[in-house]
Amino acid sequence: MAVVVTGKNGQDVVLLNPSEKSLKYTLELRHKKALTNLGKPKRDKDGKQIKLTEKQLAYRAGYLGRQKDTNNAFKSKHPRYKRKTQNR
Repeated sequence: MAVVVTGKNGQDVVLLNPSEKSLKYTLELRHKKALTNLGKPKRDKDGKQIKLTEKQLAYRAGYLGRQKDTNNAFKSKHPRYKRKTQNR
């Protein structure tokens, strides 16, 4: 669950856990446009939605790939592991 933290200057910052961050990156990769941590489109000064650059897209794809590799490694080390909570 996302956590809202108030910084020193009084501005609220939304922090995401890893599963929420991966969901955000998945949506950004699919649409190739930036989103806020609350899921709303990021806008520039003119009000247009911000498009992601090739480097930003590559970073997000790498983050999701790393998460998938980590998950596969855990599953190979613990083949009989069962989740104690339900999948989404």
